[in-house]
Amino acid sequence: MEDKKRCCFAGHSDIWDSSLAEKIKSVAEDLIVNHNVKEFWVGNYGKFDGSAASVIRELQKTYADVKLDLVIPYLTKSINEYKELYYKKCDNILIADIPENTPKRFHITKANEYMVNNSDFLICYIQRSWGGAITTYKYAKRKKLQIFNIAERPIE
Repeated sequence: MEDKKRCCFAGHSDIWDSSLAEKIKSVAEDLIVNHNVKEFWVGNYGKFDGSAASVIRELQKTYADVKLDLVIPYLTKSINEYKELYYKKCDNILIADIPENTPKRFHITKANEYMVNNSDFLICYIQRSWGGAITTYKYAKRKKLQIFNIAERPIE
């Protein structure tokens, strides 16, 4: 049997697209059915991450062997205090392996790179040429991940 695959997500924190969940679901379900994706890694920053996590939780009702992991750059007070609520939304909370000497302002970028380095696919919503999402997108292109940009007006 083919090795299990992993997909991560990257997108703008502020998205106004009424069909966002449908677009994520279409690509994610295709990856599950046709590419043996069994793990999805998502961050915790903004509308795109929240929508992606929600869609994968919904897909888990049909595909019980699919896992959703929350990948964070560091443990926050909120996650620590409300861990049980986070575990209702995901199967695991993973702290990205970030070099110890990395300045804190780069931790989210490094967590995104960690997700890309450990994934086969990227589902993204990129239509602006600035911000963390485009940085992750460009990194994933350099790493030669198969990328699905579902933005209304995709960049490039």
